[in-house]
Amino acid sequence: MTLEIQVGEGCNSFEDKDLGRDEHPAVVVQDMADRRRPNTHLIVFANEKGGVGKSTLAFHCALVLAHMGHRVLTLDCDRRQQTLNRLLQARDGTVRTLKADLPSPRHAVIEKPSGAMLLQEIERLGKGCDIVIVDLPGHDSPLARRAIAIADTVVTPINSSPADMDALGWINPVSRRLRQPGPFANVVIGLKEERIARGMKPFDWVVARNRVRNCERRLIASADRDLMTMARHLEFRLIDGLTERLAYRELLTFGLSHLDLKLIPSLGRPRTGHARELRRLVECLQLPAVQPAANFAACSSLHRAPVSARTADSYREALYAAATAGAPVC
Repeated sequence: MTLEIQVGEGCNSFEDKDLGRDEHPAVVVQDMADRRRPNTHLIVFANEKGGVGKSTLAFHCALVLAHMGHRVLTLDCDRRQQTLNRLLQARDGTVRTLKADLPSPRHAVIEKPSGAMLLQEIERLGKGCDIVIVDLPGHDSPLARRAIAIADTVVTPINSSPADMDALGWINPVSRRLRQPGPFANVVIGLKEERIARGMKPFDWVVARNRVRNCERRLIASADRDLMTMARHLEFRLIDGLTERLAYRELLTFGLSHLDLKLIPSLGRPRTGHARELRRLVECLQLPAVQPAANFAACSSLHRAPVSARTADSYREALYAAATAGAPVC
């Protein structure tokens, strides 16, 4: 698909997110092609629309992969919100307080928004890692474009709302045909086509229907039709993300998922449906086969932190309440 993208002038600063919006894909791809890229599978979570669950989806993917034995590094590129990094800091707190052996990814924040800094941190912190997850802010920027340009997999969470889907494409409400790609889709397609033009392997663009509520069946059915139309024209794969569950939100406070409950004594039985949904999400990404290696090293140093028995008991009580939230009453 050929897109007309204007070439801007004077895009010299990576600090101003507005300056990157007229940057031609050729400039972005060339900039990153000139730099050394680490040999690891790079998954970039990207969407210019905020509030679609991008960071929490990246968080759950990182935990599933860690549970599978993969060595995972996560890089949070949102210096202001730091949602992904804070969730993993909460996980470190749970490990430290309960002395629990939980597989955990390495995590850091990209302090300087530039492609060079992104590659530098992947090289510095990603040694021994086979998967790197990058969580981008919910807006366009030179850093976001450069992260997408070097990605192996681009994951775009989307909610079943016409306003949220505008970033991907504009659908005629009468004919249900695609009028034109949205601004974010233009960026992704432009970068993908530039990689192909240079003989580089294109990234796999995956759009994940996220935060689905079962009570919104009519809206979901309409959104699904529009998303499938866009998938055909914009050439992305459409998968299911995570449903909107109280059980997921309650555990986020502690940096946990339902895969972790079986590793923490006295928290009750994990609900298999939730764990199955998490594993299915990663399976749908169709990542290349990589020989995993158990990665519990990140927990060992946290176990040495002194924590009083009273603090640990109070923490465990609060965690038990969160783990059993929404459970059926017998």
